[in-house]
Amino acid sequence: MIQSVKLRSTPNRFCTFFKKDDPAVPSALFTAECAVPDLSGIRVPLPSRKKDYTCSAWGGDGALWLGSNGGLTRWFPDAHDEEDKVMYFSANRYLPDNHVQALLSDNENGVWVLTKSGVVHVEMKVVSPREKAYALLDETLKAVDRRGMVSQKKLAVARDISSAVPYGHSDNDGDFTAGFAIGEIFHYAVLKREKGEDDPETKQARKVATRACEACLLLMHISKRGNGFVARSYLAPDEPVPDDGLFYRLNGNKAVCLETSFSKRKNLANKEIDASTPIPERLRKLYTEKGYEDDGLIYKGDTSSDEISLHFLHIYFAHKFLGEGDPELDELLKQSAAGLAEHIVTNGYELMECDGNPTTWAKWSLRYFATEFGWPDAPLNAAEVLMYIKVTQSVTGDYDKWQKEYQKLLDMGYADLPAKHYDRAFQASLLADGDVESELMYGDNMLCVAAFWALIDLEEDKDLREKYLAGFRSWYGTICRECCPGYEYPYALCCGRDTIDLKANAKWFERTNMSRLAAGVSLGARFDIAKKIRWGGYEETSFLLEPDEHFIAKYDRNPWCFCEEDSGGVSYVESCYVYTFAYWIGIYYGFIED
Repeated sequence: MIQSVKLRSTPNRFCTFFKKDDPAVPSALFTAECAVPDLSGIRVPLPSRKKDYTCSAWGGDGALWLGSNGGLTRWFPDAHDEEDKVMYFSANRYLPDNHVQALLSDNENGVWVLTKSGVVHVEMKVVSPREKAYALLDETLKAVDRRGMVSQKKLAVARDISSAVPYGHSDNDGDFTAGFAIGEIFHYAVLKREKGEDDPETKQARKVATRACEACLLLMHISKRGNGFVARSYLAPDEPVPDDGLFYRLNGNKAVCLETSFSKRKNLANKEIDASTPIPERLRKLYTEKGYEDDGLIYKGDTSSDEISLHFLHIYFAHKFLGEGDPELDELLKQSAAGLAEHIVTNGYELMECDGNPTTWAKWSLRYFATEFGWPDAPLNAAEVLMYIKVTQSVTGDYDKWQKEYQKLLDMGYADLPAKHYDRAFQASLLADGDVESELMYGDNMLCVAAFWALIDLEEDKDLREKYLAGFRSWYGTICRECCPGYEYPYALCCGRDTIDLKANAKWFERTNMSRLAAGVSLGARFDIAKKIRWGGYEETSFLLEPDEHFIAKYDRNPWCFCEEDSGGVSYVESCYVYTFAYWIGIYYGFIED
C-alpha cells in the first residue's frame, strides 16, 4: 500500500496579455507562417478537430502548439503523465478569445498567440507545489483579504488582481474563512516541525493563521447579542449592503434589522434588538485598525450550519495548535465554543434568530428531522451537532457538563442516524425522480468532512466510533467522485489510507491553477468532451477535467458540471484555501511529500 506520494515540480501555465500594438509583442508574430504538420500520427482526441487547426509552432521543449477557431492546444507526447500530453487553453482564462490566428515560439517553453482581439504570451514555467501554495497565499493576502476574512473579491479592472475593490462580501464568509484558517494552522504546524518555532517563516505562518482565527471569532461575537449567535459576515459602514439576506446595523446598545426583500418577507425590517454585549477588544482590532468603531457596523444573520460546522472545526484545530502559545486566544476559543454550543442546546438544537424562529439552514432538532427537508438532512446534521458537543467538551475541558449534553443526544438516537445518509439520500432522489449525484449539494461534502473528521478523532468509545465511521463511509462515493484531496485526506485519516487514490490526489496539486482569478474556460468549444445529460437537463462533462481546465470555484461546486464560469469570471478572484487547505493537511499527515 502506498503511504505517501512525493510531489514533483511540473510545468504550470502563466499567461501575459497584450494589446496588438504593444511594443513588447514580437513583430514576427504577425507574419508567422500558418501551417500545420501532419497530425494523423496523434492517436488521441484533441480539443479541436485535427482538420480545424490552422496554425502551429514547435516549442523549445519539444511541445507542439496548435491553434484553431476553438482555442489553443499543446501536444507533448513526452509528458511524464498521460493526462499532461494534451493541454487545452481557451478564453477567457488563457486567451483573449478562441480565434487563434498565428503562433510564434518563444524558443523556450512557451508560445506567443495572436487572436482576433489581442495577444497573449503563454509560458510553461516549472513550479513546485509548495511554491504554488505560497504564490496563492500571497495573492489572497494582497487581493482577497478583507479585515481577516477571505472569500472572494471583485476586481475594478478585469484580470488585474491588484485592482481588487476594498469592499464586498460572500454569503458564507465565515465558512470560507474558517477553511482558510484551518489550512494556515496546518501551514504553521508544518513549518514549526520543519524549521522550529522561532524561524521567521514559522512566525509569519502563525501570524496569518491567528489573524484568520480572530476573523472567525469576531463573527461569533459581532452581533453583541450575548447569546452565542454567529453572524455569516459583516460589512463596514461605508460598504454597500446587498439585497440578499438579513442585515443588522449596530448603533450603541441596539441593532436595527435593515430593510431588504428577505427581511420584509420575514417581517423583521426595522426591528430593533439588543446589542449590549461588548465585543472582545482583541477582536475589535480587526476593524478599529482600519478606522471603524462598533457603531455603523453591519452584520449578516440567518446563519447556516455551513458556518457553524467550519467554525467548530477551526476552533478544534486552533486550540490544538495555537492555544498553548497564546492563552488569550485560547480563552476566546473556549468562550466562543461554549457560547455557541450553549445557544444550540438551550434552543432545542436550533440556531435562533432575533424573532425566536430558527434560521433557515441551522437546525439539528428532531422536530426538523421529521420534516420533508429535514428527513434526508438528519444523518449529516446529527453528526454535526454531535461534533459540536465533542469539540466544546475537548476545548473547554468541562468534561462532565458536555458529556451530559452528549449523552442526551445519544439517548435520542443521534448516533444511529449518520449511517443512514446514503439510503435517505437515495430515497429522497427517487421521490424527486432524480438521482443521488444530480441531487447532491456539493457543499455538503465539506460539511461531512468537518463533522466526521473531528467527531471520529475525539470519540473514544469503540462502538460509537464504528457508527460514525459507517456514517463517513456512506459519503465515500460522492466524496471520491470529486478527486479532491481536501476531502479525501480527512476521509483517509479516519477510514484508512488504502481507501483513496493517493497518486490521483497528488496530480490535483500539479494541475491546480497558479491563480484563483475566476476567469472562465470554453468547454463548449471543445471537440473532445461529450456532455452527460442528467436529471432535469443538468449537464456534466463525460470525464473529470483537470483543475486547470475547468471553472474556478470554492469547495461547494460540482467539478463535473458542464459550466464555463463560476464566481463572476475575469472580474473576480477567489481565496486560495481550496488549495492550501488540502496541501498543508497533506504535508502534515504525510500523504504527500515535497
